[in-house]
Amino acid sequence: MGPRRHLIWAFSYLRFRFPIGLTWISSQETVVSDATATPPESTVILGAGVIGLSTAYYLALTLNEATALSPVLVRHVVVVVEPSNDICPGASGQATGGLGDFGFGPETTPLGSLSYLLHKNLASEFGGKDKYGFNDLNIYRVSPKNFTGTPSPPHSWGPAPPVAKNVSDLPNWIEHSKDWTAQLLADDLHSSHLDPRRFCQFLRERCEKLGVKFLLNSTVTSLERDDIRQGFASVTIRTKESEPSDHVIPCNSIVIAAGPWTDRVFMTLFPAARLKVPMNATNSAGNHILVRNPHWKSSDDEKGNSQVFLNGILPGPDRLDITAFVGGSLYLGGYGATPEPLPDYADSVEAQPDKVNAMIELARKYLCLGLHEKLEVLNTGRCYRPLAMPNKPIITKVEWDLLGDISPQTSSIIRQYVAPHEGLDCQPSPVISGLYINTGHNSDGVTLAPGSGKVMSELLLGRTPSVDISRLGLDPS
Repeated sequence: MGPRRHLIWAFSYLRFRFPIGLTWISSQETVVSDATATPPESTVILGAGVIGLSTAYYLALTLNEATALSPVLVRHVVVVVEPSNDICPGASGQATGGLGDFGFGPETTPLGSLSYLLHKNLASEFGGKDKYGFNDLNIYRVSPKNFTGTPSPPHSWGPAPPVAKNVSDLPNWIEHSKDWTAQLLADDLHSSHLDPRRFCQFLRERCEKLGVKFLLNSTVTSLERDDIRQGFASVTIRTKESEPSDHVIPCNSIVIAAGPWTDRVFMTLFPAARLKVPMNATNSAGNHILVRNPHWKSSDDEKGNSQVFLNGILPGPDRLDITAFVGGSLYLGGYGATPEPLPDYADSVEAQPDKVNAMIELARKYLCLGLHEKLEVLNTGRCYRPLAMPNKPIITKVEWDLLGDISPQTSSIIRQYVAPHEGLDCQPSPVISGLYINTGHNSDGVTLAPGSGKVMSELLLGRTPSVDISRLGLDPS
């Protein structure tokens, strides 16, 4: 059986084993013996960061709910393709993890409010505290006394004006200097915290329970366009194993959710397009460090988490913020990075030793450590944020005629429709054919992920989005 016929067979309603990187899962499907039966179409999501995972989750959830309420079978598969060895290899798995319903630009504010509500709902429904460290968060800003510069974060960032606090109100893991003033920027009514890597793992688990398929270590190498339906007929995916293998997957819709790599993926697949995805990756990276909190007690987690921004405290232009994680670790971020070009894959991004060492030395001055007490470093890293220009998310369905003429990577067909196999009570896929983009969330990816995934799933299903995203599109170049 050839590779194309094998994939058509696999995506028909069979009991099959589907490749996921170097592992396999099983899925129960209805048996179809006739190879001429129409295979189920799919939505292929490019990128297994938090935005791609959230899109897959909410799309699969809605499709499953539609099937449960309907006497006819909805034949559509959601497939997530990721070029790295694991999910969330970039910023999604290395973020600060702070969440809130504030701090967004005017175009994004409705999406931010929706997304924070969805975060709360997910944590309540699935036990987020135990599964991924979901907890309340208090956010503080400390400044030198008589500070007259521009504060960071600005006064307008929080949900309300900053509230003056005593330095003694700061969490016990940070040095309480008599030369500082302290302000509360947000409390647990408006902000929460989670472990971003564990949250992404949770999303993957939920996706798999809903039937989402994962192809890791894989990239799309070519497309078969269906210009009549303004969508796709199939995609060819190459999996990078010891012996690379190609998979041809029936597909009517594609979502590019590749973070800072979105523009590269778009231009590779659509080099003749009459628009661009305006990303600025080179200057969007930051180093971070996870250290052990030497004074942590398990009872501390019951009080909620804290984040402290050091405003005007550090010498020079550098910034630093410190966030407590459930379980006794502290995340050091905000210090920045020496600009480097974006590499081909997230797996290739490494921390910059000089920046990391400088952060460690700075942190020692502001954490409650004894004179000779060592600071245990648990992990270091660097990641590129998906910074769009201008700085706002891009959540949109791309107009088909802007994709240009057929490129060497694509072919175009007039779709030949085949009636479903006799005896199967099926309905056409409810997913609207086409190309979609979900990216550009910069440092708010984890915060905005559930909302972005939900409204993207609504676009895919031809529904009115839950909030206004009309200003989160793409302008033709």
